[in-house]
Amino acid sequence: MTTPQDTLLSLFTPGGRSNPYPLYSRLLEQAPVAAIGSQHALVTGYQESSDVLLNHRLFRVPDRSYADRFWSGWRNHASAAALYRSLLFLNPPESQPVRRLVYRFFSPKRVEQMRRMIGRHAAAHVAPLIANTGSVDATQSFVNIPNTVIGELLGIPHRDMRQLAEWLDMFLERNELHPPDSRLESADDVTPQIFSYIREKLLEFYADDETNLVGSLAQHWKAADEQDLISNLIFILGAGTVTTVSLLGSGLLQLAKDNALLHRLHTDDTLLKSFVLEVVRHDPPIQYGARVAAEDTELGGVHIPRDTLLLVCFGALGRDPRRFANPNNFVADRFVSGESDQNDVVSFGLGTHRCVGADLALTTGEIAFRELAQRIERLSLVSSPHRQNRSVVRKFSRLEVQTLRRSAV
Repeated sequence: MTTPQDTLLSLFTPGGRSNPYPLYSRLLEQAPVAAIGSQHALVTGYQESSDVLLNHRLFRVPDRSYADRFWSGWRNHASAAALYRSLLFLNPPESQPVRRLVYRFFSPKRVEQMRRMIGRHAAAHVAPLIANTGSVDATQSFVNIPNTVIGELLGIPHRDMRQLAEWLDMFLERNELHPPDSRLESADDVTPQIFSYIREKLLEFYADDETNLVGSLAQHWKAADEQDLISNLIFILGAGTVTTVSLLGSGLLQLAKDNALLHRLHTDDTLLKSFVLEVVRHDPPIQYGARVAAEDTELGGVHIPRDTLLLVCFGALGRDPRRFANPNNFVADRFVSGESDQNDVVSFGLGTHRCVGADLALTTGEIAFRELAQRIERLSLVSSPHRQNRSVVRKFSRLEVQTLRRSAV
């Protein structure tokens, strides 16, 4: 019989990273909270994960004080030092001023005002899918809509965004785990280049422009804290691209498997919103979030010692049959039919640490898939899709598709 420990080990193999969902199902049945040694635990259950995410006093993000205790050399790594200065690793009350500043720019009202701009970028990135009668790799076109959207919000020219996106992808990939990847030096090498670009090309040009995200933050930031400002801009750039890029890739894969659904999205905006939520539930862009127990406690009947690092598994909690009916099935109208409540989708987090860019990601997804459905009649896979060999981010390295353009009639 396979033990929870065997299943945990399988998760971090190439096969487990490529398709972790059968393993998640096994863990949900065997151990919704599974201890990994004496100082780590994996949380897969929906209720148990919610209990962790909503209790920011008891379960805190691994901040600089945690890093000092468990990874004494982190300050010697430029990339890690930058991330630990960002909102990603700040706890209340320190995180609240930064969070309020960032949220001002990504509030539902502001995102609603971005729709026309997002639509322009969506149209430009769908065009290559229908311009070529052969196959096209969607990782080089459609899924990159978020890169140019966030680029415009920060004032980054399109010609610069490709290189920045490559740097940021490496920066984040090497820093996904705690402690990070042993290949951290490559992320450290590009960090000064990212800092220089933001300082010289963005801060100098947009510091006084409140319509630009850089200026919006810079005008409320103390000059002495420039390093923190740049670190947060790096985080916003990275998180704002990689999350939605992954969402678009997973959604495109679903539509390539089900052209009847593509036709339904062509005429049904209500279904479109439910479809995007179902993509986020069924195959979340980010699979894990880290929390640290501030004191000895119990979770799901499992003893959790102080300083235990918990991996909250967003990929698994959306598959919990205690919360979602037929959780392993992709049901595009799940949130239209009343089968599930859209508020139960917590793949972007809960409470004080919920992703501040969640509304932008969901809106970008809706606009991108609407544009796709309006312009494409048929969509098919040309070859097996390839995911990056990563545990946290569900990103494709290759996603080759072939399309048939929708007639103008």
